[in-house]
Amino acid sequence: MTTPRYALLFPGQGAQFPGMAQRFHDASPAVRELFDLAESRTNLPLREICFRTERTDQARTDWNQPAVFLAGLAGWYALVEQAQRRGTANPPVCVAGHSLGHFTALAAAGALSAPDALDLVARRGELMHQASLAGGGAMATLIGLSEPAVADLVRAAGDDAVSVAAVNGPDQVVVSGAEAAVAAVSERAVAAGAERVVPLAIALAAHSPLMAPADAGFAPLVAGARLREPHIPVVLNTTGRASRDVAEIRADLHRHMLAPVLWWQCLATARASGADLLVDAGPGRTLSKVIRRDLPADTVHSLDHPRGLEALLP
Repeated sequence: MTTPRYALLFPGQGAQFPGMAQRFHDASPAVRELFDLAESRTNLPLREICFRTERTDQARTDWNQPAVFLAGLAGWYALVEQAQRRGTANPPVCVAGHSLGHFTALAAAGALSAPDALDLVARRGELMHQASLAGGGAMATLIGLSEPAVADLVRAAGDDAVSVAAVNGPDQVVVSGAEAAVAAVSERAVAAGAERVVPLAIALAAHSPLMAPADAGFAPLVAGARLREPHIPVVLNTTGRASRDVAEIRADLHRHMLAPVLWWQCLATARASGADLLVDAGPGRTLSKVIRRDLPADTVHSLDHPRGLEALLP
């Protein structure tokens, strides 16, 4: 079998499920060491949160973000460990992450150390949790309408209470904002011909102006983050371009909390970089489901179990 050229992709909040990363943890000493580091760094019982906490409790933003980050990075650590054990390597042509997953991608690429990434993710989760408690919010995926069509619906809402949060595909667009405004845009989307509306199981308004208080608290951390040139190109959420430039990566992080995630452009960049396989390296196969709506099923590989490692190694 030919060893694939692949892009490594990491999901964001909402991918959680009870038991995530447990098989990697049980099979890999490197992953167990990563969990030890994460628990000591965050003072959170992350094994309990990842392995046994019910999904509804896992959805707490201040718990969820470190847990989903950790579950995604676990697959990468297991892959590196297996490659080292064999004395071989097949690094990805690039890495990318959806929203929160961008921090996992930065850690996998070496742009952030694992401890520094954990610190940023934990604080990001706390700030976004606080913003959601103060301002509420909701998110929904509108399926069957293009981004320009959804942008028109958002503009027609006539205020800043709702915005485009992510473009996941040519007709998969996420809106985010005040709960009533998201509901109103969702109703208009159905009237405009959307196939369906999928409310997200997230009680906040990520990538919308409602996150401005969280963004204000996070900006100094981004400014002081100890970024390094990544050894693997990182595809940036807010531009969809691949980069190894520290200044460009930092600028992207400064826009990250309020700007939409240009995920479809990120996927196009990954494929243009030479990836013939898109590897969903996080829990829940969330990205796999998103990608398979618009791309052939055989272009996607899920790395949510140790048995998924074999296909990526020589």
